[in-house]
Amino acid sequence: MAQVQEIWNKFNPRERLTGIGALVIVLGWIVGLTARGLGIGSLGLLGAVAVLVVLYLKYANPDIKWPIHVSLITLAISAVVAIAAVLTLLDWFAYLGVLGISGLLSLALYVIGALLMVWGAWQEYQVEKPALPNLSASSASTAPPAATPPAASTPSAAPAETPPPAPAAAAEAPPSEPPSSSSSSSGDTT
Repeated sequence: MAQVQEIWNKFNPRERLTGIGALVIVLGWIVGLTARGLGIGSLGLLGAVAVLVVLYLKYANPDIKWPIHVSLITLAISAVVAIAAVLTLLDWFAYLGVLGISGLLSLALYVIGALLMVWGAWQEYQVEKPALPNLSASSASTAPPAATPPAASTPSAAPAETPPPAPAAAAEAPPSEPPSSSSSSSGDTT
């Protein structure tokens, strides 16, 4: 328990909000088990546990090489859980009178926990602003776009070279004058 408390103390306020939301979802699922023998939001329970595990591993083992930034992982899981919670709430609107107080409490804890979890994950994402992952089929496709901008700048250099030959042709007429004065004298001869 001391290790969990130590890692909890390392969380920033946004991660704590996400963790609190996940714990509220777990509590709502347990209340649902005691109320009806069936927990509301098993997908929410799985997502809440997944977010808690990701946050735990972020600080327990900092040597982990995550495929994408941790804030994106928690945001994606939290968004799926929040969508499932809202859909569950909409689905149970017709049966609110049948649920009873513990069923309503379970549903409310599930929805509130999911909203807390997604809000904390969104705030963490806004602070971190990680680059979105490249979802292309291979990593080799990232090299050609990097090479493309220099190639694109070469054609823009070619049109810049096209106008200088015209003044250079005018500069051939009086070879003794400097190029800046040759453009004015070429205007006089024409």
